Order: sequence, then C-alpha cells, then structure tokens
Amino acid sequence: MSKKIIIDTDPGVDDAMAIQFALNSPELEVLGLTTVFGNVKLELCTENALRLLDLGGRNDIPVAAGAATPLQGPFPGGAAFVHGEDGQGNTNKPKSNSKVLEIPASEFLANTIKKYPNEITICTLGPLTNLALLIQNSPEIIDLVKEIIIMGGNIFIPGNITPAAEANIWADPLAADLVLGQSWPITLIGLDATHQTILPNKLVDSIRDRSNSALNQHVTKAYQFYQKFYNANYEFAGTYIHDSAVIAYSIRPNLFGKKAFPIKVETADVVSKGKTWPLEGEPDFENRPQLAAWRDRPAVDVVLEVDSEGFLELLLSRLV
Repeated sequence: MSKKIIIDTDPGVDDAMAIQFALNSPELEVLGLTTVFGNVKLELCTENALRLLDLGGRNDIPVAAGAATPLQGPFPGGAAFVHGEDGQGNTNKPKSNSKVLEIPASEFLANTIKKYPNEITICTLGPLTNLALLIQNSPEIIDLVKEIIIMGGNIFIPGNITPAAEANIWADPLAADLVLGQSWPITLIGLDATHQTILPNKLVDSIRDRSNSALNQHVTKAYQFYQKFYNANYEFAGTYIHDSAVIAYSIRPNLFGKKAFPIKVETADVVSKGKTWPLEGEPDFENRPQLAAWRDRPAVDVVLEVDSEGFLELLLSRLV
C-alpha cells in the first residue's frame, strides 16, 4: 500500500526535483501540494507548484496556497541568487491553466488529515508557517497526523543562511519552535544530513539525457542555475541534496540514521536567530534552571547519518 503524503513546499529548484522524485515513486500517493513563502514570494511558489504538476501530467493533485509571511513580520526576502527570480532557474515557464484551491493550506491540511486519520505524512520543504497555522487553527489535528518529515535545521554544524541557522528555520523561527514542540512524530532532516550527499553535476546531465519527460527536462534545465550558485561558492562540482532527502526518507527510512533530542529554536531577532538547539543526555532540570526551556519539549528524531550511495541510487532510479 502506498504512503499518503502532502508536500508543503516553496518551489524552489531543489523543491522541483523533490516533487518530481515523489511523483515518480509508486510507494507514495501525493494527495496535495501546499505552498508557503520561502525561496520566492508565495504567489510565485504557488504558480510554480501548479506548473510542475502540469509538466508532470498530474493536474489531479490539488494545490492550496498557504502563508505569505512568517507568523510575525514581513516576507524576509527570497533567494533569487540561488533559485532565480522565478524560483525555477529563470526558465520563465508560462502560467498554468490550473487553479489553486479556494481554501488556505492549513484548512486543506486539516480536512485531508481528518479524512485519513493517522495515515497522512506531511513532507515539509520550506518554512514551517503552514504547520504552525494548522496547530493554531486546528489543534485537535496533532494526534491525527501519522508523521512529519521536515527539511530544516542544523544541529551540530553551521547554518547556510547565517553561520547559526538553516534557511527554512531562519525564515520563521517562531513557527519552527511551535511545530517542534508538539507531540506528533517528527523526523528532522537538516544540514547535518543533507551535507553528507552531493549530487554531481555530471549526474544531472545524465538524468537530463535519460528521460525526455517534460517535467524532467524542466527540472534539469532549472538545475543549471542552481549549479552555478554552487560552482561559484563551493569547492566541489555538484550540489547538496536538501529537499529530496525528505522524499527518500519517506520511501526508505533505513537509508538514514537518527538520534532523538528535544529541540528549542532561537526565536529572537539576534545573531543566532533560527538556530535549532538540541538538549543532549539526561538533563538535571532540578539543579540546572538554565535548562527550563527544554523541560517539556518532546524528543525529535534528528537524522545524523546517511547512506549516500543508496540515496543517490534511489534518486537516480526515480528521476529517470
């Protein structure tokens, strides 16, 4: 039986590859895409989601637009220098003829989870604002979610938007702290994991040449812009695989090694904004009042190890 998933996304070149990965995986039944601000403004994220489904021939999958801004404050600005002004490597595809749902993402999430209680896995590829709104608007949903798999955070390594923080968590740390503090089952796949696997540039060329599908040709073309950012800023000929790690985990969790920690997020607008702070060991809350912020936090499964070869093999087999 296929796993029912909803992908919460801010497409994004790497989001596009992750969506292609999911659509091409028979183990997964994609029930919908929900969009959130992030790599570009919400309107573009939503348009990109519709276009990607068009290219994949999956107009049957609904798209619900979500949060345009963090829980507090304005849209923090996208990452055009990484993903292009259109979020898709400046491929500038024409607008989709498909329509977004009239209900917001949080309502779509709540309705779908109630329809399939304890069956839905939510795969998040962007800021966690839609999930925070789901908690605020429908708290009864928390006990009905099967699992949440999050691309975000940095536990023991530096961030990628600042030395302290990973981009998705930094974009709305209040939302992240709220989401990571709930009792639902969470797996956090942050930079500790995603920096362990590199997608070589030559392999992207191979993916392009091995499938003429409209979606594959679009994603690999958009990926050229993404590669240019990496080529200019990193000393290897490839890219880290961020968002697709969430899809790989949802299919083959045995490729990943985890450890559980309670996690607090730095929510103040300070130099460490967005940092995901783990609490290790057996804390002595009685004698160490400094640890009070972690006292009632549930343990979150954090991915710290990746079978990179197995991950790449799975990704390649599905994209082509």
